[in-house]
Amino acid sequence: MKISIGQKTDVGCVREANEDSFYVDLPPEGVALPTRYALLIVADGMGGQVAGKEASTIAVDVVKSLFEVKAKTGKPLKQIKKFMLDAFRQANQTVFKQGKAKAIEMGTTLTAALIDGQNAYIGSVGDSRVYHIRQRDIRQVTEDHSLAADMVKKGKATREEVKTSPMRSMLTRSIGTKEEVAVDDPIGIELVDGDCLVLCTDGLTNLLEDEEILSVVHNTADLQKACNKLVDMARARGGHDNITVVAAEFGALKRIKGLGIKAKTARVKRPRPEKRRMIIIAAIGFLVALFIVLAYIFVIHYARDGSFYQHPASTGHGEGEEAAP
Repeated sequence: MKISIGQKTDVGCVREANEDSFYVDLPPEGVALPTRYALLIVADGMGGQVAGKEASTIAVDVVKSLFEVKAKTGKPLKQIKKFMLDAFRQANQTVFKQGKAKAIEMGTTLTAALIDGQNAYIGSVGDSRVYHIRQRDIRQVTEDHSLAADMVKKGKATREEVKTSPMRSMLTRSIGTKEEVAVDDPIGIELVDGDCLVLCTDGLTNLLEDEEILSVVHNTADLQKACNKLVDMARARGGHDNITVVAAEFGALKRIKGLGIKAKTARVKRPRPEKRRMIIIAAIGFLVALFIVLAYIFVIHYARDGSFYQHPASTGHGEGEEAAP
């Protein structure tokens, strides 16, 4: 399948430097097997302007170099998943050693998609994401390694609740911050004609909804324009972080004009959890008030007509005295 690419990185509206890095390597058109691999990478550096950029650059370069040695030799890769696991672990070791040598803390997210014909293998550490678009559906393939994502996974919070939480940027895994890092097995996707993969850093996903990414891809003529528009949208909403997006279209996506814009395709907005709680509290308060009012009416009514149980009337005799017959 033909692969079309869009790519865009931007410093955003607040940061002084861009600590993100990305890389795209496609096989030349018309090249026969086995030189058929493609590689897409995004990385979001941490540790300050210099250290963050250095960390993301090192991580990308390590995976890129291994890809060139292992996957561009003219021989097929026999164990793609193992290659990706080894590449991520080596990237971690290299960034960690560099930080230790300079006596500074540095780290980065790392997300990559290795394309082998009609199969994509997705690996990720951190919270940079990969989305899979198929027709009118979008799915987040990667898992965010953050405290916020852990809370959602454990049922302690909803995705809506953690969107504005500081914990969404607190990573539980990253490349280079520790000598060892847990790397999950790459996720395999069997691609079909018209599929799209979107790789992006949290500078985009913290400001745009998944459905908006889907809508932009469908409502722009090509992926480069889509990437440009996504970055522009993030900047228009504050651009608090660096923004990077790389998108790949396999074959030809049958774009649905108006998807996510027309009323019949717009996402249904559900009440926020805060509003639901307020509604429940108000309902309970109303029921309690109603119960008190009814109880009061009940007491007044039966007190007046003497229907309540009453103690026997006093006889007027003192203790130990017997009543006269």
